[in-house]
Amino acid sequence: MADGRVETAGVTDTTRSLWSEITRIFPVALDPRKLLLAAAGIFVMSLGWYVLSAVFAGKAPDPGAAEYQPAAMQKSLGDTKPDGKPYTSADYAKLGREAYDQDFKQWVKLNDLAGEGGKLRTLPWNENRGDNPFLIASDATGAGTSLSTKFLNYLADQVPVVTEPLAKLFLLVFKLIDPTVTFLTRVYVLLCLLWSVAVWAYFGGIITRIAAVQFGGKERVTLRQAMKFVTARYTAYVLSPLVPLIIVGFIVLGMSLYGLVALIPVIGDVFLYGLGLPLVILGGVVMAILLIGLLGYPLMYSTLSTEGSDTFDAVSRSYNYVFQAPWAYIRNWAAAVLYGAAVTFVVILIGCMMVYLGKWAVSVPASVLAPSRKPDFLFVYAPESLGWKELLLKGSPAAIEWKSAPVGEDGKVENPTGASMRVRNGETQLLLPANPEASQAYRDDLRIHNKIGAGMAAFWMGLIFLMMIGFTYSFFWSAAAMIYLLMRKKVDEVDTEEVYVEDDTPPVGPAPVPPAPVSPPPAPGLSLPMSPPPPPVSPPVSPPPPPPVSPPPVSYTPVPEPKLPPPAPESHSPEDEDPRAEDPKKDDDWPKTP
Repeated sequence: MADGRVETAGVTDTTRSLWSEITRIFPVALDPRKLLLAAAGIFVMSLGWYVLSAVFAGKAPDPGAAEYQPAAMQKSLGDTKPDGKPYTSADYAKLGREAYDQDFKQWVKLNDLAGEGGKLRTLPWNENRGDNPFLIASDATGAGTSLSTKFLNYLADQVPVVTEPLAKLFLLVFKLIDPTVTFLTRVYVLLCLLWSVAVWAYFGGIITRIAAVQFGGKERVTLRQAMKFVTARYTAYVLSPLVPLIIVGFIVLGMSLYGLVALIPVIGDVFLYGLGLPLVILGGVVMAILLIGLLGYPLMYSTLSTEGSDTFDAVSRSYNYVFQAPWAYIRNWAAAVLYGAAVTFVVILIGCMMVYLGKWAVSVPASVLAPSRKPDFLFVYAPESLGWKELLLKGSPAAIEWKSAPVGEDGKVENPTGASMRVRNGETQLLLPANPEASQAYRDDLRIHNKIGAGMAAFWMGLIFLMMIGFTYSFFWSAAAMIYLLMRKKVDEVDTEEVYVEDDTPPVGPAPVPPAPVSPPPAPGLSLPMSPPPPPVSPPVSPPPPPPVSPPPVSYTPVPEPKLPPPAPESHSPEDEDPRAEDPKKDDDWPKTP
């Protein structure tokens, strides 16, 4: 029992610690700088996808085109079948219909992505992101019995919304490896993938850099410093998610050459496919590992933003964390997505309330004095995503709602107006006018100034909407930075506060003390004060005496010395003789008379 209690306490502590870290993401993601960066990234990515879609999208094949007629089939296939039997007219007609059906299926696959209303062509204002939170909350005060169902549907819709950068990356990857798409579709998807990576390598890199520094408790990094940091490593940010895909591409190329050689009878059947099948499976295993490891794609940018390292470090760390601690990685993201869906509901609800209450307030005078002048027309171009248009036109002649999509005789959904589409409870629905006749009449009555005002209102609402959607992207990349720190702590046992900071990051603290001014050289006879330790006191130094000045030479005439008479000889005794006279050597030792 004691062991059980200790283990339960440990799990509780771990869970509590996880949630305490996950809840730090919300205030960091609300940073206005990150919201602007995320909104800019969404707009730039969508604009690039829209241009590519417009280039690659084409018209649906015409079953009456000449290329599907029996004459074209006969010209293409000849008169005899591979078995030697002749083709009949019915055979050519059947082959023409089969060719059309195949081309139409391929066109549908491309049109679902690049056509009008396609997944990659739809601008962010019109993407389906679930029901409107304000409408869900308003249903809570009514007698609706489907409130719980709507809330569960909202949570289900928010999972791909909160993880939208990762979800869209895998959408492109799966379309790229789809064996049923044409070469043209594959080129289109590849270009969209490269554009998406190039965009979020910059904007996502800046967001993760700012978030990592904030989570690490370091000094506040400025937007300019973060941009400079990412720009210096932009190549590494771009290559990190592409390296696994490039490796997969080389493996596919090698296995394709392997399959080309295997077309040779006997050699391919017996040796390459028979004995060499383990090699084929091995190639598939490597590709599967590389693609599964892309689940760590968000960690690649977080690695570069936290460590300031290179492409190899970003790829190796992300794959290592995903495969070495997969359950911890899944648990961290599950907690982040659940928390993100909740806070996204609150953020979008507040944003909808701001616009809706403002519209309601300015509509009060018109409702009383001039009902025909109610400003409902301002929202005919409002964003459809997240039910904004549905909310703001509610109760007006131009109101819209979700309706079951009509199905043609061939069993396919018909959407001639290109309306927004969703699948709810297994049923395909379109966002259509609640009363088509009243809606059309209301729109026809709009004058030019009404349309100009509606267009200007759509511009401002589009900016607000981008900021709201930008919160989900900001939350995703901020969560990626936090989850990287948590995974690094678990796998590498590195504290979450360890974040690389460049030397040019200005420290936060007291202003540096300016250097002391340089003193002029001391005058003679003075000593300089020095910094501690103080020098010993020394007596003042006297200035050196001036050099002696020689007087100017004086010219004179030497006077001759007068000659004196020689002295008289002097008598003395032998005792008085100078002893040096006896020994001249003693002359040097004899004391001299001063």
